[in-house]
Amino acid sequence: MELNKKLLEEFRWTKSKLLWVTKYFDKDATLEIINKLETDYMDIFEGIWENRIEALIEKNIDRNKVHFIWNIQSKQIKDIIKFSSFIHSIDDIKHIKKIEDICNKSWNWIQIFLQINIDNTKKAWISIEKIPEYLEIIWDMESVSLIWFSAIWKSEFTRKEKEAEFDLLIKLRNKYLPNWFISAWTSIDYEIALEKWIDIVRVGSKLYN
Repeated sequence: MELNKKLLEEFRWTKSKLLWVTKYFDKDATLEIINKLETDYMDIFEGIWENRIEALIEKNIDRNKVHFIWNIQSKQIKDIIKFSSFIHSIDDIKHIKKIEDICNKSWNWIQIFLQINIDNTKKAWISIEKIPEYLEIIWDMESVSLIWFSAIWKSEFTRKEKEAEFDLLIKLRNKYLPNWFISAWTSIDYEIALEKWIDIVRVGSKLYN
């Protein structure tokens, strides 16, 4: 499969990291493209992301390359930890505590992003006012480390709205942890994310021609 070299060079120029959405590929095809990216674009390739537990288990790819991004159910946490090293969709203190407990029992570790509710469109996500509460809990954990903020997903938005979202995430990051990372959604807004120098940008079908 031919990769979109123009897109990859855009990433290279901005120094943003690419997180590739693999949900449309089986294990063999996924490994083939991972090999291409690691061979030619290791400087910008962050890893892959999955949003289905079944796919995580079936593909069973090196967990150090795998990010999980989707709504989390408590019963799925054990498998998420077993098959991925990063979670971008944390919005529940109970889940964080369960992740820590499972990691400790299995001698494992996980890195997480907090999913912040920028414009109050999702009741389940973390409100800006609660950020300090989450930080205080995570600082005391041994097996869970915080990478930082994950941008919310929207299927429809204006450029102005998306720019404002990224600007606010950057402002919050700089307020609390200036050297940490922000991850942004997929192909629908990747160009805006690159313009804003977002650290980790998730791209799906636009990665290949």
